[in-house]
Amino acid sequence: MESTNPTLVQSLKGGAIAGLAAAILNNIWSLIANGLGATIPPGFAFAVVMSSILPLLIAAIIYWALMKYTSKGMMIWLVVSIGFTLISFVPVFNTAQLPDGTFLDSTFPMLAGPMHAISGLLAAWGIPKWSK
Repeated sequence: MESTNPTLVQSLKGGAIAGLAAAILNNIWSLIANGLGATIPPGFAFAVVMSSILPLLIAAIIYWALMKYTSKGMMIWLVVSIGFTLISFVPVFNTAQLPDGTFLDSTFPMLAGPMHAISGLLAAWGIPKWSK
């Protein structure tokens, strides 16, 4: 059984599916977190959609390049995607305000932390799965 590398279009398709899934799941999580007491900043749903889809499209290009130009693309992809997901938690727990100046309260890590985990999981697992 021969394995073939995905084309750029296939990788972008995988990134788009993973990004859309992340946007949906992250917005569902924001509703659940709001019910648990988290404060939702104004315009958060749109920001969640854009912050879920765009990074995963960029990640899909990186995945494609790793698969095309390296002999151990999948292993490198998993290390990079999981490592980046872990690094992405740093601002969740160390940010006092959003880029627009909105100050965050103590519930922000409960709101944003799981969203980073959802998007990271869908990048690591979903992009390769849906790039076929």
